[in-house]
Amino acid sequence: ADDYWPAALKMLSDMNFLQSLQTFDKDNIAPDNLKKVAALTVKEDFQPDRVERVSRAAWGLCMWVRAMETYDRVAKVVAPKKESLAAAEAEYDAVMGKLNQKRAELQKVVEELDGLNSKLASLKKEQDDLTCQV
Repeated sequence: ADDYWPAALKMLSDMNFLQSLQTFDKDNIAPDNLKKVAALTVKEDFQPDRVERVSRAAWGLCMWVRAMETYDRVAKVVAPKKESLAAAEAEYDAVMGKLNQKRAELQKVVEELDGLNSKLASLKKEQDDLTCQV
């Protein structure tokens, strides 16, 4: 078995360790690392309840590791849906642009028709007036 304690001790003593956890690039976790984590998370010694009995700090790291694994699993499901949503929104915007253009064209036609109907009404009134005069 590999002895990770010297490397872990060095990492834990780093003054920027907490910040490195907070700024961790969770969107680009290497697949090899995820496989290693998946192998650890099923072990009895890595269950949050058991880890918490030993060390609250270790429990926090255990929960963080599990959260990163869960985030990656969920992100892989959500990412294609986000892409589909973006494509659907782009298509919607394009269709709405065309619809608004057609609405504007229709409004011009309606205004022109109203003008012609008004002119027709005035011509009919004029014709009726002339008919009455005859």
